[in-house]
Amino acid sequence: MACKCSWRSIAENYQSASLIFYGKHTGKSINTAVFAIDGKELAFENFEVIRFYKGISTASLGSGQRQKLSLVSTSAQSCGFHFVSTHYYLVYAQADNLGNFWEVSQCSRTKEIRNNQFIVPTQPDPEAGKDEQRELIRLAQADSNTVNLDVWQKDLTQLKLLHEESQVNLQKQLKKKNSMSIILSTTTLILLIYLLLDFWKKKTKA
Repeated sequence: MACKCSWRSIAENYQSASLIFYGKHTGKSINTAVFAIDGKELAFENFEVIRFYKGISTASLGSGQRQKLSLVSTSAQSCGFHFVSTHYYLVYAQADNLGNFWEVSQCSRTKEIRNNQFIVPTQPDPEAGKDEQRELIRLAQADSNTVNLDVWQKDLTQLKLLHEESQVNLQKQLKKKNSMSIILSTTTLILLIYLLLDFWKKKTKA
């Protein structure tokens, strides 16, 4: 059966994808230790990643280095994607149900990139004319800011709890000090009264 897909925006595909990257296809391989549900050995599409946009931080790539990763080949499926070795692609990958592998569908925005050209082509793409790489960078930065904001809010909550705990401990210490002051004052007063009485008795006998 022919594959039927509906066009979706860059932002929609960014949200639904588990992994987004730009890289060079380096060939297909068979993993003899991994099998599909039908019992066949899984084929993998291999890549050298130039840049990550989602799923893995670009910071994990060292200067001049390219990280290697593999996707489960879907070329035999009706909506599967066919990669050509040595060609460059912008890949929107989706994790499988178990989260062990990534795979790509024609219905994602996965496409070949030629001459480093990320401009979205004409209709029917709703994002026609946009620079897809620039949009992905913007979405990744917004995503990162959201994560940073969540971390900041958690830190602020933790600081608030620590402040409240310190206030409680301070109040306990003040109460303890006040109790000790009262006891000390009472003891001093009793001792003073005793000394006065003793002095009065001695003076009376004299």
